[in-house]
Order: sequence, then structure tokens, then C-alpha cells
Amino acid sequence: MLKLIRSRIFRPMVGLGLLLTAVPVQALPECEAPAGLEAKDQIHYCMIHTFRTACLARKGYDMAKENWTVMQTDYEACTIDGCDQLFEQTGALSEALFLKACNMVQFDRNL
Repeated sequence: MLKLIRSRIFRPMVGLGLLLTAVPVQALPECEAPAGLEAKDQIHYCMIHTFRTACLARKGYDMAKENWTVMQTDYEACTIDGCDQLFEQTGALSEALFLKACNMVQFDRNL
């Protein structure tokens, strides 16, 4: 009898607990690499995009909205951080990718 009561109570409690602890998942904005990049650079561009999106989320921007906007300084800072992270992980950054994704005036100030 005790086993029957436990299973009748325990299973719904576990299910309710899982529902209450579930966290909403938001999808990353779609990565659209600019034209003129080689396949490897397109992959690296999307890595920078992922790093930038995570950085903006840490700064408190809600990108789940349809027409989200960010301050240009935050966007550029997160892009630079993304370029730095890509360079740290891969050890290389092609000139074409640098010119398309990372070439900002502030980038020179951080050196």
C-alpha cells in the first residue's frame, strides 16, 4: 500500500518540479555571413556572431523581441570581444574576416 501511495504522489510531484524548474530557452538571432567570405571565414563569422550575442545578453539586452535594438557602443564592444575570443581559440583571423567583422576604430584603441 505504501509503494502505491508513493508512486501516485511521487510521480506527479517530480513532473511538477520539472515544470517549475524549466528555464525558458531563447534562440540566437540567425547568423547571416556577409557575401565574399570563404566557407571557413563564414563559420568563423558565425562564431563571432555567437560570442557577440552572448555578450549582449550578459549586458541585459533582450534579443527575444522581434525588433530589438542595442546601443552602438555595446554592439561594437561585444563584436571586438567576439573577435578577440575567436583569435584566442583559433590563433588566426583572416584579413577578409577582419575587414568584414572586426575592423572598427575602437579595435585599435584596445591594443
